[in-house]
Amino acid sequence: MTKLAVVIATIVASTVSAYPIYGYYPGSTQSTYHNSGAYDNGVSSSISPYGTSYNSWNDGFSATQGNYATPYAFPHGLAAAFWWALNPLFQLLVFDPKGLTLATDPLSNAPEFTFVEDDTGATGTIGAAVAAAKKAMVAAKMVYMAMAPGGWHSAKGGDVAIDCPGQEILERTSAVISDRMVEARLIAGLPAAGRTILASAAQRMFLETLPQLVERALMYRSVDSQTMHALAASVEDQEYLRSQLKLLSLVAFIGNGAVLPRVSGVSNMPLETNTVVRFRAPPELQVMVELPNQGTVVGMGIRQGVTLICGGGFNGKSTLLQAIERGVYNHAPGDGRELVVTDATATKIKAEEGRFVCSTDIRPFINNLPLGKTTDAFSTADASGSTSMAASIQEAVEVEASTLLFDEDTCATNFLVRDGRMQQLVSQDCEPITPLVSRVRELWEAKGVSSIMVIGGCGDYLDVADTVVSMHGYVPSDATEKAKAIAQCMPVVIEIPQIKYGPALNRTIIVPKELAAHKPPKAKTRWSIALFPSDKLSSLAPPTISDAGAATHERTDEPEVFPELDLTALDQLVSVSQTRAIASMLQLATQNTRRRTMRSLVSDMCTTALGDLPAGHGVAGNLARPRGIEVALAINRLRYAQIQP
Repeated sequence: MTKLAVVIATIVASTVSAYPIYGYYPGSTQSTYHNSGAYDNGVSSSISPYGTSYNSWNDGFSATQGNYATPYAFPHGLAAAFWWALNPLFQLLVFDPKGLTLATDPLSNAPEFTFVEDDTGATGTIGAAVAAAKKAMVAAKMVYMAMAPGGWHSAKGGDVAIDCPGQEILERTSAVISDRMVEARLIAGLPAAGRTILASAAQRMFLETLPQLVERALMYRSVDSQTMHALAASVEDQEYLRSQLKLLSLVAFIGNGAVLPRVSGVSNMPLETNTVVRFRAPPELQVMVELPNQGTVVGMGIRQGVTLICGGGFNGKSTLLQAIERGVYNHAPGDGRELVVTDATATKIKAEEGRFVCSTDIRPFINNLPLGKTTDAFSTADASGSTSMAASIQEAVEVEASTLLFDEDTCATNFLVRDGRMQQLVSQDCEPITPLVSRVRELWEAKGVSSIMVIGGCGDYLDVADTVVSMHGYVPSDATEKAKAIAQCMPVVIEIPQIKYGPALNRTIIVPKELAAHKPPKAKTRWSIALFPSDKLSSLAPPTISDAGAATHERTDEPEVFPELDLTALDQLVSVSQTRAIASMLQLATQNTRRRTMRSLVSDMCTTALGDLPAGHGVAGNLARPRGIEVALAINRLRYAQIQP
């Protein structure tokens, strides 16, 4: 019989400082695969009605009884008192979970409860590694449902809460699986009157309510096994489909029947009305793929090269692109995008006025600045829309992004195209900007980087496109031949770049230790990380070149402090837990000040187990794995990073 025992508890009352109690389980390793919130800033209050976030797998455990770990560290005397008072809880919460695990995301940096399975030898019919990953995928939703929306709350105060998972499935520290243990983390607030904890209410909360929640959410007999298996099978199919894209010469696949529109711009839930138009691939672009569980699926394959998504306004062009950009993640059943799968390195590029750029070679797009200033190591603290896009493309290619995504609505027009009239008015010798239309084919043919572009007004791109998809009434059609005929009948002059594209960036970087001088970086929202650098760090700022070409050093007697790292432009960050992980990765980077290439630094960060990242309480239960692309893009926006060509 397997045993589950609570071995870590951290307690926090809403009016009392948090005092962590934590334990260590010998020989534990991180191996987590878990469902993530898609639009969460650490707090969610509504339950998903779509049954999309069940995160577990049960294939049976065969194990012998063991002993749970006993060494505990107590960073505060009050914590020891809590441990003594709660010791009976650990004796009571021993039961047979049938191999299930709770997987949940704490709401913030608050302390956690941790449940550890003390047996070994989890086995499954699909292999130990895959089985372990799938076992970690159960649960936040089930526990969340068991506790009702927002968690369990007592009328007299006190609560047990988890973060409501969203639609994307991410590796998380909220559920940890190894061959020796299963661990899950909650947060709890003790009932209190003012600054006094109500002992009797706390006792009922831990000795009565919590066991009931465990019974309703963790026990295999209490959950729908078919739903769990369906989730695991769906994720396995999505992983397999993504692995087949390159073999099929595709960069994305959108399955027939997919529901692409969302409820609103601030919700990631599928739009469910009688008027929703489900996706249907045009016959010319249909691709069939045989999946391990679902069998044969049919959908639209977007081929490698340059693809345009065209059509009138409000006909679904951007909606299709948004689904494609989220296709780098797996989605839970019921989301509508389970069969929308994209190249894992696909990166959204957009104009970002005012962003920081450091030591980036943007000559393929911007060169010959006034006064003879070069752009082979361009730096600025206030980039224009065009320079920000040039830098973002170069930074993405540096970390081996093989697909770029563009939406005309969020791009700088002068970066996209320079029409014939402007070519006549301003000669190429006098124009520093080489527009993307002159480089997009070279990106594919010389660099192997595909582009998917939403285009509504820049007809020059018809001359350089491999595939043209037209959206009308939310229905796609293949307009490639029509576009080629138009391009032939109405030719335009696309300027030939004066220089070759050149090699990809290979810059070196140091994240200075002074970045965390006062305290570690901390995620404030999904798009913002608070920084607490030393007062002297601004003296390390690199010299910059303004868009007007004037060189500056931005060094004054009064240090200029940039207290936040702005990640607003990173549209493919889907959870604040990913942002927390990036903040922890920045802290980790400050602990090793040797100069490394950007690719090496990002690789080191992304191969570090999430549980090994710095954590304020010693146990990180609220981190989710970001893609290496987002880690690199965040570092490139860090004004204190010391980057060299």
